Amino acid sequence: MSLSGLLLTVMPSVSQDLVFDTDDFSTWQHPVGLVNVADDGVTVRRFGTTFNAVADINDHSSTTIGNFGSRTARTPSSQFSADRIRDQDENTWWKPSAADPVQLWWIELDLGRAVVADKIRFRFPDEEGARPFEFFNVFASPGIPVFGSPTPLIVYTRVGRPISNNTERVVEFDLKSTGLRGASGAHLDTNSTMDFDVIRFIRFEATGATLDAALAEIEVDGVGYNLSSMVGSPLRRERGEPHWGGTTWTSKDRDCEGCGKGSGADEMLDEDLAFRTWTIEGSDKGDWRKSGVWHVVDFGSVFRANRVIFFPIHGGQSPVMYGFQRDKQGSWQNFDFLISDGSPSNSADLVTEGPYHYDLLSEIANGTNSNTDPRYRSHFGRYLFDLNFEPLDMRLFLWRVTKPEQFHRALQLFVFHAEGFPRQVELESEDVFLGGARSIRSIEWDADIPPGTRIEVDTQTGNGFDEITRYYLINGKEVTKAAYDAAKKRNRGDIIVFQVRDDTWSDWSDPHRFSGQDFQSPSPRTWLHTRVRLISEDPDVMPTLRSLRFIANAPVVSAGLTGTISPREAFVDSLQEFRYTILLEGTSGRDVGFNRVIVGIPPGVADVEFVGATIGGESVEAIPEMVADSLIITLPPPVVKRDSVEVMFRARLTETPTVFDALVLNSRQEDNQQGVVPAEFDAQQVFLPDAISSRKLVRSLNHTSTFTPNGDGINDLMELSFTIVKTDREPEVSIYTLAGQRLAQLESLSQQAGRARFEWNGEVDGSTVPPGVYILRIEVDTDARNERVHRTVHVAY
Repeated sequence: MSLSGLLLTVMPSVSQDLVFDTDDFSTWQHPVGLVNVADDGVTVRRFGTTFNAVADINDHSSTTIGNFGSRTARTPSSQFSADRIRDQDENTWWKPSAADPVQLWWIELDLGRAVVADKIRFRFPDEEGARPFEFFNVFASPGIPVFGSPTPLIVYTRVGRPISNNTERVVEFDLKSTGLRGASGAHLDTNSTMDFDVIRFIRFEATGATLDAALAEIEVDGVGYNLSSMVGSPLRRERGEPHWGGTTWTSKDRDCEGCGKGSGADEMLDEDLAFRTWTIEGSDKGDWRKSGVWHVVDFGSVFRANRVIFFPIHGGQSPVMYGFQRDKQGSWQNFDFLISDGSPSNSADLVTEGPYHYDLLSEIANGTNSNTDPRYRSHFGRYLFDLNFEPLDMRLFLWRVTKPEQFHRALQLFVFHAEGFPRQVELESEDVFLGGARSIRSIEWDADIPPGTRIEVDTQTGNGFDEITRYYLINGKEVTKAAYDAAKKRNRGDIIVFQVRDDTWSDWSDPHRFSGQDFQSPSPRTWLHTRVRLISEDPDVMPTLRSLRFIANAPVVSAGLTGTISPREAFVDSLQEFRYTILLEGTSGRDVGFNRVIVGIPPGVADVEFVGATIGGESVEAIPEMVADSLIITLPPPVVKRDSVEVMFRARLTETPTVFDALVLNSRQEDNQQGVVPAEFDAQQVFLPDAISSRKLVRSLNHTSTFTPNGDGINDLMELSFTIVKTDREPEVSIYTLAGQRLAQLESLSQQAGRARFEWNGEVDGSTVPPGVYILRIEVDTDARNERVHRTVHVAY
């Protein structure tokens, strides 16, 4: 939870149930445009394989280069009608003035960003007073300035051949990237010519006069949706530009041994090739993290990526050059691409790649370590990389240079979505005030959930907030209150009060995976925070959510209940008495009160025995009952509305910490259970120090050392019992001869976690073993260590 800007939403108290519909969802945090909230429900964007990059020009803007980009459509002839070439209406057109010379019959279109495209299409009118241009050339540019020009200019390249004697209403040009050198890597297209180009500007020039010449529309076929364009990079957030969440960072944003000067990560994703490039000075430290030439993109949601186009600046090979970088361009000899679906990792570096597991997508070889073999180097040195692969679940993307040189520059990273819906998107509420304590029982949703899709809901609950006050001097430095008060008035800056969640707030609950599921967060609470995931296993379908309903009851004690267990420490496998104290935080005449207490018995607790109960410090006749994993205590009338309640019981504990949760209810409303909140952090936990101090897994071992299996009913069985700590693995118990031959493997008789009990009647395959000495072997295998315990058993008659 952020320390600042906490928005507190209040739910009306018209009914006990809490309902969120599309009006509410529209105020939740969600990637607008990817997730769409309408009156008929929450839907998710479906991605296609191509789009017209002219249709959404107004949603984009890039750097102006002199006059280039100063207008979206620019012409020296009939500027008033220039924007008609992009209005998506073939019945309107730009028509140069017949009074102007043909040299002025040109028009330039700015797409507002660099686009990976494979086709440019021109649509002409053909009617009285407006005819197709007969003679023209077409040029395109990625929007890179001309180095060394006294006035700002851009590099244009002609697309296709000059057109002469045209009479067609539609003329198309295929875009190509040519002259690419070799490289190797999984999923990499190694052809020297690519069926696309990166363009921002399009220039249409008449090369001869045509009577009534006019141009209706320019269309540009983009190759797919570039997910990089909607990452919530620091610059986009600072500018208030639309984004779909996530972020990006590079070695410049982190401390690393080999990192030098450089630019931020935004430049790789801004779709602007004019002046901004990703740049870093690094040095090979033997580890890519320390060397410092890497970049991570968090896309915010889980998408289905199937294509990556990477555009670094390769020294001596790139067709573009930035003057201020002409001596500082790397060769990009060896680098990797990795992706992650957001799954956690215990071995990842939190500072570098974040706490996520990554899979290698491709390992690129783009050069040689030998600078003396020109034959080899003439075939390597690619500057444009196109990777195509089957759709993969992707939330994060990482590229890294494994053996960096001193300088590296890169222009852009394009990551494209496969056809269909994304894998997973999320909506998240603010902290919602419930108008008082609400006891939530379950959660339901109204939704369309096609096969292959599902909805999951996570929740957090809490009771309030704390305030933190921070003091700043005029120079922005944060200081203590004493230092602030001691500073001269002219040096004092702002005092800012932040609200932060108090320690009653729970972590994220286990996911609610089906409508009607029991509520998984502590309840009752006065605040609720909700996160919804729309998930699709099939790219052709996605769920639609219309509403969420939290089924709630008025709590039996509206002010809430707090609980404490004592003592807070115990010995392993020692039968001890515990006292669970429940305090009411307040009273109300409207409360129904409670007359039952349910203490949850967690795994690793055995031999539970009720001792007694008190109300207001006075002993009462309570009725105990053990049901499954719960100790249920029914209190005598009247119901409890104001006094404290104590429940005493004995138990053996084998796991540390052991957490005792409790609920209360009124027997007249058995489905309205109210949770007991820890009075303080860890107040419901019992710790077993000796379970940690010793390395032993097997404790408190007792066995019959000598037995006589002769069938007389006296000492006929070898009995074995012990406690297992630090693991939930089942032990294996076997009987061996002194020569090491295994005779029998014993079956466990205990159903209690942490407690093991076995018996042996002295038989093997139906026959009683002869008298003698045998070996009892206990084996416990865990990920951390394995333990073997041996004891001798004497069989006598």
